[in-house]
Amino acid sequence: MPDPKSGASANSATLAILHPKIQNLCERKHLFYGSLQALKNIKIGIFISLVNILIQGVSVLVQNLIAKNLGIVNFGFFGILQSDYTIFCALADFGMATLILAFFGKRATHGSLFTNILQLRLFMTALAALAMVVFALTVRRGSPVFEGELVLAFGLLFQHAFFDWFFICGNFWKKLLISKVLHTLSYCTVMGTALWVLKLDTIPAIALSMVLAALPAFGFGVGQAFNRKVLCLKQYTKKFFALMFKSACPYALSSLASFAYLPVGLYAVSHFAPPEFLGAYNFSHKLVILASGLMVHFISSSLITLHQTDSRLLHLRDQAIFTLFITVATTPFWLFPQYTLRIIFFAAPWTPDVLETSCFCLRILACSLILQATRMGMISILLKEKRTWLYGTMITAGGAANIAVCIGGAMLLSFRNLPVLTLTGDLLLSLQLAFYFVYNRRLRW
Repeated sequence: MPDPKSGASANSATLAILHPKIQNLCERKHLFYGSLQALKNIKIGIFISLVNILIQGVSVLVQNLIAKNLGIVNFGFFGILQSDYTIFCALADFGMATLILAFFGKRATHGSLFTNILQLRLFMTALAALAMVVFALTVRRGSPVFEGELVLAFGLLFQHAFFDWFFICGNFWKKLLISKVLHTLSYCTVMGTALWVLKLDTIPAIALSMVLAALPAFGFGVGQAFNRKVLCLKQYTKKFFALMFKSACPYALSSLASFAYLPVGLYAVSHFAPPEFLGAYNFSHKLVILASGLMVHFISSSLITLHQTDSRLLHLRDQAIFTLFITVATTPFWLFPQYTLRIIFFAAPWTPDVLETSCFCLRILACSLILQATRMGMISILLKEKRTWLYGTMITAGGAANIAVCIGGAMLLSFRNLPVLTLTGDLLLSLQLAFYFVYNRRLRW
């Protein structure tokens, strides 16, 4: 019988000889699959983005009619109103949707847990609506958007996406689809009638139309998910609320801090620039915000693929491929901004000066998309590892710097420099993330 020790020695010698070849083969295999993973991220991101094309497409058409009816100046103010509403929607969510999906999943759709979550969501929505009313009465009083703020504060109570967490947690995909289709049809009908037939041309009237358009989808959600037990408060309800608030803080911090980036430029322009510049800026801002929203779906696709591996490293090849993809996809913003704006906002009352200003702003703000692309992989890894406090701290620091630079720069420089100053936060956040991964040696080609 052969000696086991001699056999083991022979195998070790053979492996020692073949080791360089095996290592080389493994490295080639890793590079090949790394490229495939980057392509897979892009494919999944495109698929998830296409799911939202229906609603986004309708929204773009409605924005065209709003711009046509309101005119350039009032359309700029309407952009401020929509930005305010989005911020208070984020305040109403307070990171709870992400927390519910991450912690509870399907358990959140039945039993006492469902009742507590629904109570929490209703409480937060009512609190955000009250905060928006106070904000309107103190900050927006005398502003062209004052009455619109009050209308949309009421509309916070009837958000069409209020019950999305219920449909997603319970895997009720058909009901979610019905809700989205119902909202799309309602939005088309109500806003089309208000803007095309009735030709409403005031900010409060258009805001009220948007609230009415959300009611059918909200009503469908109430019919599917509302529970009478939500009216019964028990002893441990407050403890549940406190635990959820504590756990949701990093998610809420990240979400709310994100408004200190591109939206800050819009607010700075509204305070330091003429109304005509605000109206022109709003067109490019909306286009970049739309593209930025689609970037979130690519982060989701990256998380899906990252959860299939145990790698803690940032693969530079994947990141380079994705950044190149986003750069190519945003080429029209750089090379043909005039045609891009005219095609997307085909019904806008363009003038040569307004179009020139919008093109100038679009070329600059599009740089934000490239900066977002460079940090997509780093953000995905941090979220996968649940380092939400670290990410929240970084994004808050970048947002604070962005606010300081925009306000200080607007006071010292010409308002035409504001689009460039708005990129400060994006640049700083990307540098913070890059330093973290380089310092911890978590990079690999």
